[in-house]
Amino acid sequence: MTARLVPSAVLGIVLAGAHAACSTVEPGPNFVVEAESFDADFFFCRVEPEVLVAKRCGPGDPGQDPANGCHFNASAVSGMALADHAPIGCDQGRVTNRAQIGAGSAAQGNLESASLSMSRDVNAAPIFLRPTGQNHPRAIFGRDDPVVEVLRQWAQR
Repeated sequence: MTARLVPSAVLGIVLAGAHAACSTVEPGPNFVVEAESFDADFFFCRVEPEVLVAKRCGPGDPGQDPANGCHFNASAVSGMALADHAPIGCDQGRVTNRAQIGAGSAAQGNLESASLSMSRDVNAAPIFLRPTGQNHPRAIFGRDDPVVEVLRQWAQR
C-alpha cells in the first residue's frame, strides 16, 4: 500500500522547506551604501570646465546672483559646495597631472561634491534638475542646452 499525501499536506511541507531555506542578513551597525562612482577624468576634462566653470556655478553671475551666494560659499548652498582652483590640464580626455586632483585637493572635493548630485539617470540627477530651474534660485541652463549632453555622457561613464 502506498502512502498518499493530501494536497494541503504537500503544500505545508513545501512551505516549511522554503521558509527554512530563507534567511536575512544583519548589515551591522556600520552599514554603508557605497556612493555611485563616475569617471573622474571625464569630470575634470569635460564636466567641470564645460558645465561648472562655463556656467559660473561657483562664483555665480554678478549681474543676477547675490555676492557669495553660489556654490563657492558652502554656507549659502545646500548640497554641491564647490571650491575654486586652477584649471586641470587634460590631453585627449585624460588628466595630465594627477597631482592636481590628489586626495584633499579642491579639485577632488569638487568631483566628490558633484558626484553626490549625479545619477546614472541624468534626468533624475540634482546636478541636472536644479540648474534647469527645479528647486534652485534661478535657471542656469535649459533642458536643451548643449551642456546637458555633457552630463548625459558623464552619467554613462
